[in-house]
Amino acid sequence: MGTGGIGERLNRLRRCCGFDRNELRRDVDRAQWLIGLLLLAGCAVVASLVSVRVAQDVYGAGVRTEHREAATLRKVEATVTAAKEEVSGRQVTVTWTDATGARRTAGYVTWRGAAVGARLHLWAGPEGVRDEPPRTHARTVSDTAAYELGALAAVGLTFGGLYMLVRRRCDRLRDERWDAAWAGLDRHSIGP
Repeated sequence: MGTGGIGERLNRLRRCCGFDRNELRRDVDRAQWLIGLLLLAGCAVVASLVSVRVAQDVYGAGVRTEHREAATLRKVEATVTAAKEEVSGRQVTVTWTDATGARRTAGYVTWRGAAVGARLHLWAGPEGVRDEPPRTHARTVSDTAAYELGALAAVGLTFGGLYMLVRRRCDRLRDERWDAAWAGLDRHSIGP
Protein backbone atom coordinates (compact mmCIF):
# COMPACT_ATOMS: atom_id res chain seq x y z
CA MET A 1 0.00 0.00 0.00
CA GLY A 2 1.55 3.25 -1.08
CA THR A 3 1.82 6.31 1.03
CA GLY A 4 0.23 9.27 -0.71
CA GLY A 5 1.40 12.81 -0.37
CA ILE A 6 -0.24 15.44 1.75
CA GLY A 7 -2.34 16.60 -1.20
CA GLU A 8 -3.74 13.12 -1.76
CA ARG A 9 -4.59 12.76 1.95
CA LEU A 10 -6.35 16.12 2.00
CA ASN A 11 -8.26 15.19 -1.16
CA ARG A 12 -9.34 11.90 0.43
CA LEU A 13 -10.46 13.76 3.57
CA ARG A 14 -12.39 16.26 1.42
CA ARG A 15 -14.26 13.46 -0.38
CA CYS A 16 -14.88 11.59 2.88
CA CYS A 17 -16.52 14.71 4.36
CA GLY A 18 -18.81 15.02 1.35
CA PHE A 19 -17.13 17.92 -0.47
CA ASP A 20 -17.35 16.34 -3.91
CA ARG A 21 -19.75 15.98 -6.83
CA ASN A 22 -20.35 12.28 -6.42
CA GLU A 23 -23.20 11.21 -8.71
CA LEU A 24 -24.17 8.43 -6.29
CA ARG A 25 -25.00 10.80 -3.46
CA ARG A 26 -28.72 11.25 -2.98
CA ASP A 27 -30.48 14.45 -1.94
CA VAL A 28 -30.97 13.04 1.54
CA ASP A 29 -27.20 12.46 1.81
CA ARG A 30 -26.50 16.05 0.84
CA ALA A 31 -29.18 17.33 3.25
CA GLN A 32 -27.72 15.29 6.11
CA TRP A 33 -24.24 16.55 5.31
CA LEU A 34 -25.42 20.18 5.19
CA ILE A 35 -27.40 19.94 8.42
CA GLY A 36 -24.44 18.23 10.11
CA LEU A 37 -22.14 21.00 8.95
CA LEU A 38 -24.56 23.67 10.25
CA LEU A 39 -24.90 21.85 13.59
CA LEU A 40 -21.12 21.62 13.87
CA ALA A 41 -20.73 25.36 13.22
CA GLY A 42 -23.55 26.13 15.65
CA CYS A 43 -21.97 23.90 18.27
CA ALA A 44 -18.64 25.70 17.92
CA VAL A 45 -20.27 29.11 18.33
CA VAL A 46 -22.59 28.16 21.21
CA ALA A 47 -19.89 26.15 23.01
CA SER A 48 -17.44 29.03 22.90
CA LEU A 49 -20.03 31.55 24.15
CA VAL A 50 -21.33 29.28 26.91
CA SER A 51 -17.89 28.19 28.10
CA VAL A 52 -16.62 31.78 28.27
CA ARG A 53 -19.70 32.88 30.24
CA VAL A 54 -19.48 29.92 32.64
CA ALA A 55 -15.74 30.48 33.15
CA GLN A 56 -16.27 34.17 33.89
CA ASP A 57 -19.03 33.48 36.41
CA VAL A 58 -17.26 30.63 38.23
CA TYR A 59 -13.89 32.38 38.28
CA GLY A 60 -15.43 35.65 39.52
CA ALA A 61 -17.34 33.88 42.30
CA GLY A 62 -14.21 31.95 43.28
CA VAL A 63 -12.05 35.07 43.47
CA ARG A 64 -14.68 36.88 45.55
CA THR A 65 -14.80 33.88 47.92
CA GLU A 66 -10.98 33.85 48.12
CA HIS A 67 -10.90 37.53 49.12
CA ARG A 68 -13.77 37.22 51.59
CA GLU A 69 -12.31 34.15 53.30
CA ALA A 70 -8.78 35.59 53.38
CA ALA A 71 -10.16 38.72 55.05
CA THR A 72 -12.44 37.01 57.57
CA LEU A 73 -10.89 33.65 58.49
CA ARG A 74 -8.08 33.47 61.06
CA LYS A 75 -6.06 30.44 62.05
CA VAL A 76 -6.60 29.53 65.70
CA GLU A 77 -5.42 26.81 68.02
CA ALA A 78 -8.50 25.31 69.63
CA THR A 79 -9.12 22.69 72.29
CA VAL A 80 -11.78 20.03 71.76
CA THR A 81 -14.29 20.14 74.63
CA ALA A 82 -16.85 17.68 73.23
CA ALA A 83 -17.11 15.22 70.38
CA LYS A 84 -20.21 13.28 69.39
CA GLU A 85 -20.62 10.78 66.53
CA GLU A 86 -23.45 11.54 64.11
CA VAL A 87 -24.65 10.09 60.83
CA SER A 88 -23.19 13.02 58.86
CA GLY A 89 -19.81 12.90 60.62
CA ARG A 90 -18.54 13.93 64.03
CA GLN A 91 -19.99 16.96 65.83
CA VAL A 92 -17.04 18.65 67.56
CA THR A 93 -17.24 21.52 70.04
CA VAL A 94 -14.06 23.56 70.54
CA THR A 95 -12.89 26.57 72.53
CA TRP A 96 -10.17 29.09 71.67
CA THR A 97 -8.98 32.57 72.45
CA ASP A 98 -9.49 35.11 69.65
CA ALA A 99 -7.26 38.08 68.73
CA THR A 100 -8.98 40.35 71.28
CA GLY A 101 -8.35 37.88 74.10
CA ALA A 102 -11.99 36.79 74.41
CA ARG A 103 -12.76 33.14 74.99
CA ARG A 104 -14.86 31.66 72.15
CA THR A 105 -16.76 28.39 71.81
CA ALA A 106 -18.20 26.95 68.62
CA GLY A 107 -19.02 23.65 66.99
CA TYR A 108 -18.52 22.16 63.57
CA VAL A 109 -19.05 18.85 61.77
CA THR A 110 -16.06 16.93 60.46
CA TRP A 111 -15.09 13.48 59.24
CA ARG A 112 -11.68 13.77 60.89
CA GLY A 113 -11.13 12.19 64.26
CA ALA A 114 -11.05 14.57 67.21
CA ALA A 115 -10.80 13.40 70.81
CA VAL A 116 -11.77 15.51 73.83
CA GLY A 117 -8.77 17.50 75.01
CA ALA A 118 -6.99 17.44 71.62
CA ARG A 119 -5.41 20.65 70.33
CA LEU A 120 -6.42 21.43 66.72
CA HIS A 121 -5.45 24.13 64.22
CA LEU A 122 -8.74 25.46 62.85
CA TRP A 123 -10.03 28.46 60.93
CA ALA A 124 -12.40 30.81 62.76
CA GLY A 125 -14.54 33.50 61.20
CA PRO A 126 -17.91 35.25 61.50
CA GLU A 127 -19.75 32.12 60.33
CA GLY A 128 -18.12 29.94 63.00
CA VAL A 129 -15.19 27.56 62.98
CA ARG A 130 -14.09 24.97 60.45
CA ASP A 131 -11.16 22.68 59.71
CA GLU A 132 -10.80 23.72 56.04
CA PRO A 133 -8.34 26.52 55.23
CA PRO A 134 -9.46 29.55 53.19
CA ARG A 135 -10.07 28.96 49.50
CA THR A 136 -6.91 28.97 47.40
CA HIS A 137 -6.49 30.42 43.94
CA ALA A 138 -5.51 26.96 42.65
CA ARG A 139 -8.94 25.67 43.70
CA THR A 140 -10.61 28.59 41.93
CA VAL A 141 -8.70 27.81 38.73
CA SER A 142 -9.43 24.08 38.93
CA ASP A 143 -13.14 24.70 39.63
CA THR A 144 -13.27 27.09 36.67
CA ALA A 145 -11.67 24.51 34.37
CA ALA A 146 -14.01 21.75 35.60
CA TYR A 147 -17.15 23.83 35.11
CA GLU A 148 -15.95 25.02 31.72
CA LEU A 149 -15.33 21.43 30.58
CA GLY A 150 -18.76 20.48 31.91
CA ALA A 151 -20.37 23.30 29.93
CA LEU A 152 -18.51 22.25 26.78
CA ALA A 153 -19.61 18.64 27.29
CA ALA A 154 -23.24 19.68 27.82
CA VAL A 155 -23.28 21.77 24.64
CA GLY A 156 -21.49 19.05 22.68
CA LEU A 157 -23.90 16.37 23.87
CA THR A 158 -26.88 18.55 23.02
CA PHE A 159 -25.71 19.21 19.47
CA GLY A 160 -24.57 15.59 19.10
CA GLY A 161 -28.04 14.44 20.14
CA LEU A 162 -29.62 16.78 17.60
CA TYR A 163 -27.37 15.37 14.88
CA MET A 164 -28.29 11.81 15.90
CA LEU A 165 -31.98 12.69 15.48
CA VAL A 166 -31.27 14.17 12.04
CA ARG A 167 -29.22 11.12 11.08
CA ARG A 168 -31.96 8.75 12.25
CA ARG A 169 -34.54 10.61 10.16
CA CYS A 170 -32.24 10.63 7.12
CA ASP A 171 -31.55 6.91 7.54
CA ARG A 172 -35.29 6.27 7.63
CA LEU A 173 -35.76 8.29 4.42
CA ARG A 174 -32.88 6.42 2.76
CA ASP A 175 -34.42 3.08 3.72
CA GLU A 176 -37.83 4.11 2.39
CA ARG A 177 -36.32 5.23 -0.92
CA TRP A 178 -34.21 2.09 -1.13
CA ASP A 179 -37.31 -0.09 -0.58
CA ALA A 180 -39.23 1.90 -3.21
CA ALA A 181 -36.39 1.46 -5.69
CA TRP A 182 -36.33 -2.30 -5.10
CA ALA A 183 -40.11 -2.47 -5.42
CA GLY A 184 -39.87 -0.62 -8.75
CA LEU A 185 -37.21 -3.07 -9.91
CA ASP A 186 -39.43 -6.06 -9.01
CA ARG A 187 -42.21 -4.76 -11.27
CA HIS A 188 -40.05 -5.11 -14.34
CA SER A 189 -40.05 -8.59 -15.73
CA ILE A 190 -36.78 -10.04 -16.83
CA GLY A 191 -36.65 -12.69 -19.47
CA PRO A 192 -39.25 -14.24 -21.84
